[in-house]
Amino acid sequence: MDYSIQVNSLDFSYEKKEIFKDLSLSFEKGGCYLVVGLNGCGKSTLLKMLAGKTISPYKSIQVLNKDPFRDTILNNYISFLNNEWGTRTVAYSGYNMPLQSALSVKEMMVKLKEQYPERNKELLEILSINPEWKLNEVSEGQRKRVQLYLGLIKPFQICLLDEITVNLDIIIKDRFMKYLKKESIENNATILYVTHIFDGLDEWCTHLLYLKQGGKIGYFDKKPSSPIYYYLLDLLKQEPHSKNEEAEQKIKECSKNAGGYTHGVLPEYYGKK
Repeated sequence: MDYSIQVNSLDFSYEKKEIFKDLSLSFEKGGCYLVVGLNGCGKSTLLKMLAGKTISPYKSIQVLNKDPFRDTILNNYISFLNNEWGTRTVAYSGYNMPLQSALSVKEMMVKLKEQYPERNKELLEILSINPEWKLNEVSEGQRKRVQLYLGLIKPFQICLLDEITVNLDIIIKDRFMKYLKKESIENNATILYVTHIFDGLDEWCTHLLYLKQGGKIGYFDKKPSSPIYYYLLDLLKQEPHSKNEEAEQKIKECSKNAGGYTHGVLPEYYGKK
């Protein structure tokens, strides 16, 4: 089997809140993976670690046979998109506030567009983007389409998407998911897609990863034969919900910093200042 991503006995915690314990996963090249689970189970953390945005224990994660945190050359092959793009936190005003810019889409990443003119044109059409749009004049859904467009112009071997399609209308989302499927087939790209909305994904995904609370694997295999929505609903109903919000709050309150990228703390640093 030809794997693009391998996770080997991964341990990771936020302060004393254990997220992953001895987690091992392997993702195939060309696979479309649907990553699901209740709030606080570690979905976003996993994607950040695979993208090299969060520190991981040495040799615990290999992406294209390299460490994504320690080998920055992988930035040329990984596309990581989440909901933090185009926002900033302003003291006494708000958290993750949208940036208001009069810069038009056609003025953004000009060199990259010139380097990949065909991909540029294709993405503009798929996402129905007007190059004259400005970020201070568009809706939240249009802003999200601009983010996807800019993030995918450059060819990728790994695409990591964290709740990124939530504001897309149904037509744009359908075209975008078909584009991702095409990338997985034609370019053998591996795609991991975190979402809580399962409509229309039975034909899109090739594999399903269901993470339970405590970083345990509830299901990791090729997609089930039954509809994903009802299959997952039955599984998720078996999990306790009472501690989910507590877990999310503990993560937000963490103060230690790992490598300047996030608030994760490796197990061997417990108790150290």
